[in-house]
Amino acid sequence: MKQLDKNSGKIKAILVIIIITLAFIWGNSLMTGEVSSSISEWFREVLNKLFHFAKSSKEVGSGHLLRKLMHFTEFMILGIELTIFKKNSKKYGRSPVILAGLLIALVDETIQLFIPGRAGMIKDVWIDFSGFMTGFILVTVVRKLRA
Repeated sequence: MKQLDKNSGKIKAILVIIIITLAFIWGNSLMTGEVSSSISEWFREVLNKLFHFAKSSKEVGSGHLLRKLMHFTEFMILGIELTIFKKNSKKYGRSPVILAGLLIALVDETIQLFIPGRAGMIKDVWIDFSGFMTGFILVTVVRKLRA
């Protein structure tokens, strides 16, 4: 009985973290293009100050690569979270988790279709989903190596 209670607490904690991650991802998609660009610019400037060897923001250009890398990273984190949730809940197989990752990416890009200055793009769905699958595969491989 204690194991069930302990696992139930883990599942609830992971669900809260997943909800926070989804709020972060979809919250960023709800920002206008102007706000999103200014946040990307600020983040790029911080990175340039932290890593002096990196090119200046003027040389880097529009920050396109940085934004794509951030999308990949946030979805990789979500992939890790949902895969850990799957392991602890023992209710779900791989397919529903992978489908959830794809659907979340589709919703993310669909949100952007309705926001001024933003555009939902199919290539971004693939970038997001690739990040998700990277997180899924990382957890799966680590789990198999530890077994």
